[in-house]
Amino acid sequence: MSSGLTLDELRTELRHLVALADSAERPKPDVINPPAHSMAGHEWRVMQEAPYASRQPLWVIRTVDETETRDAVYVAQPDPYVTYDWERQLDFVPMSPLGARRLAMALLAAADRADHLAADVPRLEDHRPAV
Repeated sequence: MSSGLTLDELRTELRHLVALADSAERPKPDVINPPAHSMAGHEWRVMQEAPYASRQPLWVIRTVDETETRDAVYVAQPDPYVTYDWERQLDFVPMSPLGARRLAMALLAAADRADHLAADVPRLEDHRPAV
């Protein structure tokens, strides 16, 4: 009884994912917070579509230059229905770089699937059992 992919198929999928991750141009930070900032370092901002929000909520992703905290990625996910003071009221969740990469890859995979579903184009991956 066969369940799932063969080792060769897994290797092919892994090579494909690594090639995508390595070849995609990474976005430049939107802001570089100066040394005097409470979270000095690089910051990326991603606007979230929220049609009923008073203004578009902003995801904020930061890396911090401080020695004790530089080994993490900090992510703030806003509530689209709450108006925030973006500099003072966001709660940042620390993630390991590995966890942040897993989240990024999961978001890419989900976005790819949503695009295929919207275009009504079946994908081979959708017919494989979940692991």
